[in-house]
Amino acid sequence: MKMQFWSKIKAGQWAAGLTLTFIVLMAIKMTALGATIRLPLPTPVLAVLGVVGFILGLIAIIKHKDRALLTLLSIPVGLVIILWTLAEIAFPH
Repeated sequence: MKMQFWSKIKAGQWAAGLTLTFIVLMAIKMTALGATIRLPLPTPVLAVLGVVGFILGLIAIIKHKDRALLTLLSIPVGLVIILWTLAEIAFPH
């Protein structure tokens, strides 16, 4: 079975796009580039992008049997966001 890089299904395309957007914007915020480029989006808004990408990725994988690489990438990224948020709620600092 040949694995595709980009999905042909709309839900998979949206999942990949939102996940990549989350990764790029968080990378900008976390690096020194974030000090020069002031993003008007707070981190929780970016986290919502990642979680929506996770949900759409699950829909594409379960309902449409999508196996594109970027669609599959949305699952671990979304899980990290959800687990990080739950850890922040359970163990505030």
